Amino acid sequence: MNQRFKLTRKLRNISGKTLYKHCTIPIVLLMVSVLFILTANVSFAIEEPASEFDSCEPCHSDIITNFSSSLHYTGSSMKGEYEKGAAGEFGIDMHVFYEERGCSACHATSCTSCHTGEGGHGGDITLETCDQCHFKKQTSYFQGELPAHKGIAPNADVHYEKGLDCIDCHTAEEVHGDGVAYGSQMEAVKTTCADCHTDPEKIVNGMAVTQYSIDNSAHSIHDEKLDCSACHSGWVITCENCHLETGQLDKIDVDRFYLARSVDGTIKPFINMTASYNNSTHTAFAEWVPHTTTSQAKDCVFCHENTEIFISDRDGVILGAGGSFLSQETIDRIAEAPLEGEAESEDTPFFVPYMAIIVILAVYLLMKRK
Repeated sequence: MNQRFKLTRKLRNISGKTLYKHCTIPIVLLMVSVLFILTANVSFAIEEPASEFDSCEPCHSDIITNFSSSLHYTGSSMKGEYEKGAAGEFGIDMHVFYEERGCSACHATSCTSCHTGEGGHGGDITLETCDQCHFKKQTSYFQGELPAHKGIAPNADVHYEKGLDCIDCHTAEEVHGDGVAYGSQMEAVKTTCADCHTDPEKIVNGMAVTQYSIDNSAHSIHDEKLDCSACHSGWVITCENCHLETGQLDKIDVDRFYLARSVDGTIKPFINMTASYNNSTHTAFAEWVPHTTTSQAKDCVFCHENTEIFISDRDGVILGAGGSFLSQETIDRIAEAPLEGEAESEDTPFFVPYMAIIVILAVYLLMKRK
């Protein structure tokens, strides 16, 4: 009996040693694996969220690369302009302001922000697509309404009346970006009136485009001095007293019109924005294409007898890509310039008697000779 017990214990020891010998390696490997997982931050256990561009990247990598630095994606234009203007004046952190005021909600975070078709394909880019974000200014004006479609404006844009959409003028490169991180819209947008109106072969939506002609006296006088929008914009808004603490605006005025010198040297419309913060006020102007184009241009009197529309450095600061206020000397010269037809009307009372005298003398001499 004693021998049987000893034999059983011996067998158990052998089995235990064998089991320990055979299990040691798997246990060690398991422990190493756990240690590796922990030190690797469980990277393969928890997947990182997919990029908003992942589904488009395989086919559209070049567009996505450009888009990542575009104003549509970064919103840096708004931040930069406010930092030059009211935010800089009042010491407001624009990065915080941009997020807290929901400004970032109106900037495209993915391709499907605009391309809403199935899988991003098949959806047309229409005026309504752009209106999701641009209803505060561009698309409202374009359709002949006040910002955010809150009222009827003096006129709609002639291009809207002809049935054009935003993408009939604005290119894909402007929308997606071209790889350059611009500081303002006026730098990023390259579309000009001349793109269509100086191209006799241009057809848009099946329509031939009216061509710019230097034979027009107003065009010849102001050629390369005034931008088309200076005369052919029906109206521009003035934002009065935007309260930065609340985001509320006291008034939108469409009765005033301001002109200054663009960064390209021509005279263009400028938008006037007045902001208040902690009982202080700041006035700024920014170069602006109103999207309120009319076929009927402003008359000579509008500028030459209302020189208060030309702003000077005492009126505020200029934002955006640059540009400059007009000097008082330039404003005075505009006021003193003769209007079209003025010289002829002033000379007529003197011209008629001279001609009468000449005719009488000619008749007298002819009769005397006979």
